[in-house]
Amino acid sequence: MPLKILILVVIFGTPLIPTFWSIVDIPKRRFATHKKKMLWFFLVATLPFAGGMVYILFVRRHTKPLERT
Repeated sequence: MPLKILILVVIFGTPLIPTFWSIVDIPKRRFATHKKKMLWFFLVATLPFAGGMVYILFVRRHTKPLERT
């Protein structure tokens, strides 16, 4: 029984990793406008796996980290 639970957690939990990574990463990045940042945050939150993967693969590389002061 515990093995079945572990398998289910891996199957259903693994696709959430890009979503959580994106939600944590978006506030730390500099976007062209605040509106684009909010749009990507909204897309990642409403389209969990797909939004996170698109953000990580295509959008993240076009943004820069915010400067820490």
